[in-house]
Amino acid sequence: MRLILSILALGLASASFAQEAKTFKGESEASAIVISGNSNSETYGAKTSNTWTLTEYDLTTVFGKYIRATTAGVESNKSWEAGLRYERVFIKDVFNGFIQHKAEHDPYNGIFAQRDSTDIGGKYFFVKSDELTWLAELGLRHSETYSGLNPAPDTSKDAANFARVYTEASYKFNATTSGKFWVEHLPNLKDSQASLTNAEASLSVAMTDILSFKTSYLVNYNQAVAAPAKKETSTWTTALVAKY
Repeated sequence: MRLILSILALGLASASFAQEAKTFKGESEASAIVISGNSNSETYGAKTSNTWTLTEYDLTTVFGKYIRATTAGVESNKSWEAGLRYERVFIKDVFNGFIQHKAEHDPYNGIFAQRDSTDIGGKYFFVKSDELTWLAELGLRHSETYSGLNPAPDTSKDAANFARVYTEASYKFNATTSGKFWVEHLPNLKDSQASLTNAEASLSVAMTDILSFKTSYLVNYNQAVAAPAKKETSTWTTALVAKY
């Protein structure tokens, strides 16, 4: 719960800063489901992404997310992610280069302690308009995963290199309704049986210029996860979103 509040505080602080800087945009969301009675369960989630346009050609994005679920007091899901991304515009509205670093924890999807990943690559816009944006990214990722099974994390580190292929399309159906779909595939460059695939589809309905409701379905597939654990996990989220 403290991490959720920290993520939302980051979003609110960014929104305050946005009043003084026209070169800023951000989006934060929060969700909570609490059920009590014959069964007791709680699910909390938060997500934020904030981008600063440093110059006409330089952009920096800070992002993070968190989710935790318990059933009858027993944890059934927990994950978090935090990262920083820098983009350089080479051809406006056509091609950007980027470098990104993030840390993540998702024991229910094979990341038992922490995974640190660094990406480098390029972003190409096929279409960029007020109604439709369609883009693709191609690059490389270096990841270091800590198992958490050894008191000295650096002795239980597993390093891997991936190619990264990503595409995203967002469409504005009308003045209040918009949708987005993205898919990311990460083939392992050394072990073809250890690839990663992630995908998400979402639909947002605006209530005001700032607030909207969003429902999304996220799928994570980790080919390296061994039975009896499942290679595929999915998360369905409905959240209140603030754009600033």
